[in-house]
Amino acid sequence: MSTEAKIAIVCITENGKNLALRINEKLSDSHVYIVKNKKNNLTNDSTNLNIFMVEKKVSELVGDLFNKYQSILFIMATGIVVRTIAPYIVNKFSDPAVLVTDEKGKNVISLLSGHMGGANELTNNISSLIGANPVITTATDVNRKSSLDMIAKGLNAYIDDFRENVKDVNAMLVNNGQVGIYIDGDYKVDTRGFNVLDNLNETCDLEKVVIITNKNNLENIDFNNDKFIKVIPKDIVIGIGCRRNTESELLENSLKDFLFNNNIDIKAVNRIGSIDIKKDEKAIIDLSVSLDVPFKTLSAEDISKVDYLFDKSEFVKKNVGVYCVAEPVAHILSNGNLIIEKHKYKGITFSIGRLKL
Repeated sequence: MSTEAKIAIVCITENGKNLALRINEKLSDSHVYIVKNKKNNLTNDSTNLNIFMVEKKVSELVGDLFNKYQSILFIMATGIVVRTIAPYIVNKFSDPAVLVTDEKGKNVISLLSGHMGGANELTNNISSLIGANPVITTATDVNRKSSLDMIAKGLNAYIDDFRENVKDVNAMLVNNGQVGIYIDGDYKVDTRGFNVLDNLNETCDLEKVVIITNKNNLENIDFNNDKFIKVIPKDIVIGIGCRRNTESELLENSLKDFLFNNNIDIKAVNRIGSIDIKKDEKAIIDLSVSLDVPFKTLSAEDISKVDYLFDKSEFVKKNVGVYCVAEPVAHILSNGNLIIEKHKYKGITFSIGRLKL
């Protein structure tokens, strides 16, 4: 997204403009686009810098906005919006949330990317702000059921074959199929429509079983069996200390061994971190690219505020200015939820924290 605001509000009539300005006042992250043409002769009397007059076709404006904003609210007829956005739609995993409301603000419709894009949630939010009727048509919501894609979104989770598994599970939920769910940990999950399992010995009569875990393996479960769908919350942070010019292959292989020995799925890694003097350390940068996760660095000042909680090393203090790196970094990045203390490899130290999702 190339703009600080998350929501674009587009209007083409005087009443639509008035409603757009009213909604904009109630939101903290929106821009208003007033489309002026010869027929409407709209003006902008506001001094608000987040309100723009544009003299172009709506279709041209949408082309500019579609990849700039997380959400677009159109104040106009639904038919106009459907025809306008059609050339730009790719899929529900990348398209922005698209909402439509009439110029009187009677109904707010979640039109596109209801789940993954957040259109349903935003529809409810804006409706509550202006006293409108929220119109949501996604089958799981209408049937007051949970959905696998929303579970994954809430947990920032990884799922193999995401699209197919989401389609299959959501269809089963809507059609009252027998879908189990097992939650391995204290995750907050909407389980409506699922058969909630206390253990994994109760799966025989179920069509599918969704298993939420950050573990690499669970006893007696074969994740190669299509019956089981593994949902891996990305809630693991790794604190890293290493010698200068550590080999990239050594660092990655050491981390894989460390995670395997602690039964943690590598896909559960949310971010890795170290002290800021390591910001140019090639091995850690390469690791973040390989895992496709952010590499966060912390200052010696920040680390020194908590390094007294862990085993001290005068050697580390002499070289980097703090008594230890891996544990305090994992501690800070996980908001104080360190779950595995430091483990040393050849010139490398790892520690693990867990984010609370």
